[in-house]
This record gives sequence, C-alpha cells and structure tokens, in this order.
Amino acid sequence: MNDEEIIDVSEDETTNTTEEQQNDVPDEKLVKMRLTILGNSDDTSQDSLFGLMLDNAKCIALYTLYPFDDTAELPTTWRMDMWLVRCAIELYNKKDSANVQSYSENGISVSYLSGLISKSLLDELIPKAGVPR
Repeated sequence: MNDEEIIDVSEDETTNTTEEQQNDVPDEKLVKMRLTILGNSDDTSQDSLFGLMLDNAKCIALYTLYPFDDTAELPTTWRMDMWLVRCAIELYNKKDSANVQSYSENGISVSYLSGLISKSLLDELIPKAGVPR
C-alpha cells in the first residue's frame, strides 16, 4: 500500500465496531459471579440467571440506601460493585430454598433469616436521608 491510497471508512461503520466491541466485553460483575459459582469465567450458561440476581441485588441496595427516593441511582464505585456481586451470589445460593428457617441433616445445619439476604450483608448499607420534596 503506498502513501497515496486512503481508506475511507464512514462514521457509522466506526461507531458500530466500537459498540460491538463493548457488547462483546462481559460485565465484570458477571465474570466474578461465574468464577465464584461455576469456577470458570468463560462459562456463560448461567448469565441470564446471574443477570437477574444482579438486578435483584441492585433493587435491594436502592430500597435500602434510598428508601424514599424513587429516582435515586446507585453509586458506581468498586465497593458497590463488590456488594452487588456478593448480594447476587447470596441470592443465587438461596434461590432454591428462599424461606428456609431451619434445616438439619447429618450434622449439617441451615437456617436463614426472614429477609432475602443476610443481616450482616444488609448492615453494610447505610440508608441516606434527604430533604422531603
């Protein structure tokens, strides 16, 4: 290719390529859930369920942090991302036995609180107060 040849690429083609590349990159939270639960970051078989659990975790965080603000958004920090992943993993692990109060068999004992997630995880979120509108 000599210096005189110029390749003309339309603006639409460059935008689509960038958007396709962004869609191909898996969400970091999904990758962490795959590694923790499935032990393989490339296994996408449970991504739809993991996405649902992450959405539920986001709702729990919003209801806890901003109980009176329907327009609030979650902060985009690494701490909140880690909390969402841990909450989603806990929700995933409890999905088949959501309301178990107590269970014991062969020396293994399971008991859950009445809420969706553990109190210790929920206590990490501190509700925010504001001025009534």
